[in-house]
Amino acid sequence: MNARSCSNSAFRGNLKEQKMASKRVVKAIIFLAVFGAFIVAAYETFFWFTHVYENDARVETDLSQISSQVNGKIEKILVTEGQSVKVGEPLVKLVDSDIRLKIKALRTDLELKKAEKIKLISEKIAFETELTSKLKTQKEKIKTIKMEQGATEDRLELAKKNIKRVEFLFQKELVAEEKMNLEKDKFLVLKGDLAIKSAQITVAKKELLELIAKQKQTDVIDEKIKILDVEYSRIEDSINLQKIELGYRLLRSPINGVIGRIHKFGGEYVEDGINVVTLHNPSQFWIEAYVDESQIRHVVIGKKVLIDLEAFPFQDFFGVVSHVGNLTTAQTGLKTRTSASSFGGGIERVPVRIKMENPPKNLAPGMQASVNIRIYDGIKLW
Repeated sequence: MNARSCSNSAFRGNLKEQKMASKRVVKAIIFLAVFGAFIVAAYETFFWFTHVYENDARVETDLSQISSQVNGKIEKILVTEGQSVKVGEPLVKLVDSDIRLKIKALRTDLELKKAEKIKLISEKIAFETELTSKLKTQKEKIKTIKMEQGATEDRLELAKKNIKRVEFLFQKELVAEEKMNLEKDKFLVLKGDLAIKSAQITVAKKELLELIAKQKQTDVIDEKIKILDVEYSRIEDSINLQKIELGYRLLRSPINGVIGRIHKFGGEYVEDGINVVTLHNPSQFWIEAYVDESQIRHVVIGKKVLIDLEAFPFQDFFGVVSHVGNLTTAQTGLKTRTSASSFGGGIERVPVRIKMENPPKNLAPGMQASVNIRIYDGIKLW
């Protein structure tokens, strides 16, 4: 009986000690929980006054939307999504066989006009050469006839003097009548020759005027050449326009970048202004964070930023505020995640651009991010 009583007493003692130990553990856990909550609250309070945290952020870049400037059918897509391209590299080829046929026909017409112009110029040169030669010959002919006319006039004047001399001698009966008649006949012949020379000069001058008049025929040729020049220029302009049109049928990259998305494919018909390919410059990424309007007063250019990317959860990235927007999302029409204010309404956000200092590879526009903007530099957590 005594042994059983001792055993019960020992059991009750052990049970009491276990209860006391359990209470101490519970108290310790409560203490640690309260202390942890205090620490967390203190950290949150500290963080609230020294940092601006925002999880409404994403990776942004300048997107280049490549669209056709003409209506047409896609013949071939020359790139693939994710492919790196250089500035000026062909991306999309539209069907251009109709343009090439037009250019070919215009070039044929251009060659015909060119050949016609060469022919007219050759005819003009040949005509001018022949006419110049005839004019020179005719002028020399007139000159020769005038010289002969002058010589005839001199002989006629001498014949007049001889007649007077012979008539004087005849009256003195020093020469025969036949001699006097002979001199008179010579005079009449010379007088006839002079009349012939005068007529020849008249005819030659008329022929010269006719030749000079023929010079105007070159004006007709010149007019034809001018018309051909106008038509030639018009065809050249048409060819240049078709070349521009041909250039529109090959869409090229305006930047060194990466193909983000292909919206249209071979065989599809596209209209002017329809987006066909989207690409971006992988070296020009930034973080666009949308900061609560209640916190934006703390954010200034140059502040350091800790960046967390959802696509890279185990890496820390750093940046610096490079731009603070002047308009809220309500003014720009941009839809973002908004927080509720203490008054129950939506708090607007202001876009803040953050330049990344150590961007990772394979960064893509649109990736979600969160940012910690350091607004107090006295204590640095990173």
